[in-house]
Amino acid sequence: MDVGLSVKLNSFNGSVSTPNNCEPSENYWLLIGKQGIVVKTENTNSRVLVQFKDQVSELGLNCHNEIPNSLLIGVSDLEVI
Repeated sequence: MDVGLSVKLNSFNGSVSTPNNCEPSENYWLLIGKQGIVVKTENTNSRVLVQFKDQVSELGLNCHNEIPNSLLIGVSDLEVI
């Protein structure tokens, strides 16, 4: 997946539903259906850094990347739009 592509999150870690024991600050399944831009590619684990249009922190989610509002997401969880 190339930098600059617009993407939509279709699942998180291969699943569309939140696990029962999920901490609210780690419920990244709330982002399913949200759109973003690929801002960095990662060769390991087939993941890319996605900067979301919606504010991740406003959903109460942890976001520790140096690029604001971005998360490492598996390529298989994304759809190019």
